[in-house]
Amino acid sequence: MEELKKLLLSAVGAAAISVEKIDSTVTELIEKGKLSVKEGKELREELVRRKKESEEDLVKKEDLNGIIDSLNLVSKRELELLEERVAKLEEQMKTLRDSDL
Repeated sequence: MEELKKLLLSAVGAAAISVEKIDSTVTELIEKGKLSVKEGKELREELVRRKKESEEDLVKKEDLNGIIDSLNLVSKRELELLEERVAKLEEQMKTLRDSDL
């Protein structure tokens, strides 16, 4: 059962799977004799618990992204673009100074 649980959890993202899909998959495994009713119930509870944990983590990430956005910080890519522009401007200024001499 442990191997089956690991397989199901790794094959399907815990947050991505619906409770209905969990129920139908567990029911199917019980009907095929792959799991006992008790094992099916335990597996269902574990999958639903992990799904809820994954959803909570997702909400936390969304909250964090919102906070970061509200700070008006520049991204690494934006900083790199600005550095490139500054370097080009510095090169242009150097060229202009050199041409004045």
